[in-house]
Amino acid sequence: MFRHSTRPLGVLAGLALTVLLATGCTAGTAPQGQDAAPVPDDQIASLETAAPEKTATEDPLTAEYGEPVRLRLDMTEEEGEAAWQPRERCLADRMPKATITGGQDSGVGVATNDDPEAAAEAEAFCMRFAPLPPHELDAQNPDALRFAQKVVDCLHAEGVRYVEITPADEFGQINFAFGGEQNDSASISLGMAKVDGCVAGVSGGTR
Repeated sequence: MFRHSTRPLGVLAGLALTVLLATGCTAGTAPQGQDAAPVPDDQIASLETAAPEKTATEDPLTAEYGEPVRLRLDMTEEEGEAAWQPRERCLADRMPKATITGGQDSGVGVATNDDPEAAAEAEAFCMRFAPLPPHELDAQNPDALRFAQKVVDCLHAEGVRYVEITPADEFGQINFAFGGEQNDSASISLGMAKVDGCVAGVSGGTR
């Protein structure tokens, strides 16, 4: 008569494993009174120490000139000029005989010297140290054009007839142009007088 065992299968497997382990230990044990055969050196497992990972070193140029900062719409004139200083120092170092012109108000200068090719190379090299545009006017920001259009609407409301949004400049910032094809002097003067207030107003959510 076949009898069904009520012992759980897991316990049976455990017993079988115990028997196998006991048998293996008995087979692998040297007879009493005899020494176990020595294990050859080339079969002894050894732990290898992994070489330490190389740590990233700081870019010496970044250490010298600093990381570029992001401009803010509410920066003071002094803060804005300070933000451009890493680029200006880089240009001066790359072209010791260069003259930086055009940076009195905005802090953004253009390097010129007797070698236009060297000046262009220095401009390209030092671009990495130029500050990032304000987030509201950064061409990489998908909402920047919407912000710029609100500024244009504000300027129209202030009486500026000819104003348009320009493509991003070499620094990635969206700007405004006044006067149109007619080069309307009234739009130019009024636009220059009102643009900062409109930018501040739109940024502050007052319009």
